[in-house]
Parts: sequence; C-alpha cells; structure tokens
Amino acid sequence: MPDRIVTCRMTNRHGNRCTAEAIDPNGEVLICIRHYVAVCRTVREAQARVARTAT
Repeated sequence: MPDRIVTCRMTNRHGNRCTAEAIDPNGEVLICIRHYVAVCRTVREAQARVARTAT
C-alpha cells in the first residue's frame, strides 16, 4: 500500500479533478469506482451498437 492516498485522475469539463480514491493505486490507469463504471457502460453500449449494425 502506498504511503499516501492516490486519487482518481479524471477531470470534469471545468478541469477539476475527482477526489475519490483510485481503485488500484499501483495500477496503470488511476480511476475511481464511479469512473470505472462509467467507462464500462460506455464500452458495453459501443459493443452493442457494433453488434446491432453487424447483423
């Protein structure tokens, strides 16, 4: 565990950084659970769109 709390790297449209703790402080991508879920939803929706257009 790191000596300090590592926070999420996501920013809003005003440039303010998210202050939530990162899921994996030693990870390559430093995002919190909230932003992880948002990314997963976006990917799932994109995959569904591709699947609909492919058939």
